[in-house]
Amino acid sequence: MNSGSICNVTAILGAMVKSSEVVEQLKSEGRYLVSSIRLEDIAQSDLIEGADIIVVEIDSMNEDEMQIFPEVRARATNTPLLLLSNELGHGAMQKLLKFRVDEWLLRPLDQKVFREAMQSMVRNTRTSTNLVHAVISCAGGTGATTVAISMADIASRISSKKRPNIALVDMDYSSGNCGYVLNMVSDFKLGSAASAHRRIDSEFISLIQQRNEAGFYLYSFKRPDLNIEERGPELVLRLLDAISIDHSMLILDIPYYETEWRADVMSGINSCSLVSEVSLPVLKHTLDLINEIKKIRGDDFPINVIFNKQTTKLFGQRISQRRLKELLGNTPFSFLPQDQGTIRESMDRGILPSEISKRSPFLKKLTAYMKLNGLFDTGGNDVN
Repeated sequence: MNSGSICNVTAILGAMVKSSEVVEQLKSEGRYLVSSIRLEDIAQSDLIEGADIIVVEIDSMNEDEMQIFPEVRARATNTPLLLLSNELGHGAMQKLLKFRVDEWLLRPLDQKVFREAMQSMVRNTRTSTNLVHAVISCAGGTGATTVAISMADIASRISSKKRPNIALVDMDYSSGNCGYVLNMVSDFKLGSAASAHRRIDSEFISLIQQRNEAGFYLYSFKRPDLNIEERGPELVLRLLDAISIDHSMLILDIPYYETEWRADVMSGINSCSLVSEVSLPVLKHTLDLINEIKKIRGDDFPINVIFNKQTTKLFGQRISQRRLKELLGNTPFSFLPQDQGTIRESMDRGILPSEISKRSPFLKKLTAYMKLNGLFDTGGNDVN
């Protein structure tokens, strides 16, 4: 299976279907975890509840096969449902509308049409269930990249899922710094996709992704000219769209400087962490960024400020927490402690901070921050 593509598909086979071309096609795609059940076994199976997509393959809409649909909808109310069958009459089509069949395709299977239908359903599913969290630097040198990398690491380790499908997307194409920090510099020539955006699909994504030993997937490229190319923003957004189809959680490392695509990316994220420092110049940039995001997403959009590299001083901070509350208003803020020894050693060795010290105060505080803000699945309802 392609490393970054995990989508659970349950195929239900009607009474007259002896062998399933659908199941074989899905397995050959390498993008899906495929389970199949026979019509007579539906009542005893728990595969329906765990499916991201349900595919029903029947011969014709006889009385027995019609019972598939109320059974499915009783146990999977909103799961996308695709039907593959022979030609159906008007009465049968009306019944399908009642059970909210999302897509209907004729047998025999047209592989291209089927593939496009599945990709569309995956995209719609990911759009409604994905968590996309942006880590945005308020100024150069705040340590946002280290925060984003550690978030991906923590989410991969703590998620209740056995195979969490988390992607770290480095959106600073001027440096591709995530790849350098993790010693995972990509040699893929991203320029080859600049004039062929339509080729950016799941197969393309499987070629450019890298998997960190911690379990998350990295997309990081150094291509400074992408920020000034005429079609650069289109390529960036198309890449991000294709990556989001293949992963259930995305952490975006977004640089402090303005780009043509930043507003478009902001319009599609679920939440964000602004990485700042307690100094007046950086605070001014932080307030500007908060106002920018609120203009795009509205006053109710969840924004959190992280003051990184915080040190404890004997006689208090130059800018008190009370003053910070006055400046930030209703925008919540947190502190991450200075942990220079752990962070510097991890960067010099090209490994994760958790590989240096799992007891790092920086990681402990960041983990608590992520739990508080529902930034990974802990087996409850943190991520909706």
